[in-house]
Amino acid sequence: MIKFAIIVLALLPFVAFAEKPETAGKATLTFEEVLKAAQQAFPSLLATEQRKQTAAGEFKASEGGFDTILKSQNRWSISGIYENENNEVSIEQPTALWGTTFFGGWRRGVGDYPVYEGKSETTDSGEARIGVNVPLWRNRDIDRRRANLKQAEFGQLIADHDYDLALIEVSRTAAYRYWDWVLAGQRLRVAEHLLHIAEQRDKGIRERVAAGDIPEFEALDNQRAIIERRERIVAAQRLLEQSAIRLSLYWRDAEGQPKLPEDELLPEQFPDTDALQTLSFDEAIQTARRQRPELERLELQGKQTQTELELQQNQRSPGVDFSVSAANDIGKGSDKLNRNELYFGLNIDIPLQQRTATGRAQVAAANLQRLKLDRKLQDDRIAAEVKDVFSALSAVRQRLTLSAEQLQAAEQLEEGERTRFELGESTLLFVNLREIATGDAALQYVEATTSLFRSYADYQAILGVQAKQNE
Repeated sequence: MIKFAIIVLALLPFVAFAEKPETAGKATLTFEEVLKAAQQAFPSLLATEQRKQTAAGEFKASEGGFDTILKSQNRWSISGIYENENNEVSIEQPTALWGTTFFGGWRRGVGDYPVYEGKSETTDSGEARIGVNVPLWRNRDIDRRRANLKQAEFGQLIADHDYDLALIEVSRTAAYRYWDWVLAGQRLRVAEHLLHIAEQRDKGIRERVAAGDIPEFEALDNQRAIIERRERIVAAQRLLEQSAIRLSLYWRDAEGQPKLPEDELLPEQFPDTDALQTLSFDEAIQTARRQRPELERLELQGKQTQTELELQQNQRSPGVDFSVSAANDIGKGSDKLNRNELYFGLNIDIPLQQRTATGRAQVAAANLQRLKLDRKLQDDRIAAEVKDVFSALSAVRQRLTLSAEQLQAAEQLEEGERTRFELGESTLLFVNLREIATGDAALQYVEATTSLFRSYADYQAILGVQAKQNE
């Protein structure tokens, strides 16, 4: 007789079952081990990690817009009416303070100069100068340097959310592969148990045939059942091997190489399904909207685009730069060379047609509107996904209850049919059918249990948290 507890092999979370003596305390592969290995070595996750390094490099490059610039110019006139030598070293320091640029330097001009280039001549020790340039309109509130830096900061946060999204998807898929592997193991165990029953009763049936209690036809039917159940084992073994291969992509060793889980690592039972707790529907939607990386990513992309829009709108303004500089000759020389000079400057640059900035501003405005619509769609999609996963969880829990009742009824019918066969009121054909029905009912239950854990992995992914096993 196929006992209810034997068929499901301690899988039913609603009923307490004791482990078999030979499997008690046996080490099994847990989902936490698979998830930890996937997080540490799954190639696509490691590839996404490199995006964070790329974003960090882009931020460093944007900081380079504020690097100190050292320039040197040297010119020698070695033939002609006027022979002279000019040397100049300058340094510039752009800053994020209103786009202000500080500059300074030293120059030296000695030799013969025409009257109209007399300003190029300095004392033997040269001339030191210092100054500052301050944008008053265009490039005051924002310029390309500050825009690039701000966008790069957002880019780093976007890369973090890309990694979070990849982590969630890897966790969900790893959960799928793990529970599929567990399900395949239970399929094989049920098939083996059904074969074991048919093989055990074969001797008794032959003895009854020899005694003339039942026709030889019944022995032949049992042989057919044995062959059929062996075929089921072959198919179940193939499914187990296939699921193990798929799981090995996520369960990896310290070197990141896939590890093929052996059958001995299969767990004896599913974790307690009562531990799979969920939030209320309203709380789940709020949590998903708060934690889903996609929404945060779109929000940050919008900020990047808004920065570009502000820059291009600013570039349409006239360029008005105010500068102050001072120069002083070093050392002694003639009175005309010992100069202390102070300059004020006002540079104006007005783009008359403004097509470049206007076109780029139009592109940025359109992209910003597109991102807003994408975010609205993503928000609606999240709400729909939460509704769907709650529906799925509710349906699978109902399936669990119904499949448990079906399994119990199938076991009782099987036991009754076997009793009738022993009394000569039935045939082995009906006993086989009852046993197969009980085995199928057991499989339906473990499939429903697997669906519950897969749906819970979906639930965690939709809420924006990495999948994990609840104990």
